[in-house]
Amino acid sequence: YRYLAEDVPTGMCFNRGLGEILGVPMPMTDKVLGWAQDCIGLKILEDGKMCGPDVVKTRAPQATGISTLADFMTAARIEASGSVPKPLAVESPNFKVVFLRHGESVWNVANIFTGWADVDLSPAGEAEAVEAGKCLKEKGFKFDVVFTSLLRRSIKTAWTALMHSDNYSMPII
Repeated sequence: YRYLAEDVPTGMCFNRGLGEILGVPMPMTDKVLGWAQDCIGLKILEDGKMCGPDVVKTRAPQATGISTLADFMTAARIEASGSVPKPLAVESPNFKVVFLRHGESVWNVANIFTGWADVDLSPAGEAEAVEAGKCLKEKGFKFDVVFTSLLRRSIKTAWTALMHSDNYSMPII
């Protein structure tokens, strides 16, 4: 239930919305999001776009009218520089987008709805982030840019996974 109630409207919809803005095809995410929106009774993804009537109930950038990279960067107060990725062209198929959910939080352990409360990782969550990093390293992933929310559990998960995957030289936005 937590996955559907928390992660779909927040993290998954944000990720899918950002992918749409960047022009990144996300067929597996579309499949999971299609199933999930049916389970929770929302219309978020329609005809492959984050434009359903319930998108406003999510954290997708489109929920606030953001539909371009320039709009996203302005809203996120990101200044353009050489380190910010340009929109990807469909004819450039050599990229991968990796989504990593934050590790277990201390409130997850206590079965408390976390939402946007800024709670820390539990010891198990810290271990999950280490294991995620080891898996990324084993698979040979190197990153050009990393996006994370402002919540400490997400930031710590990203930092830990990047450290354990030997990824040190990219902007974290």
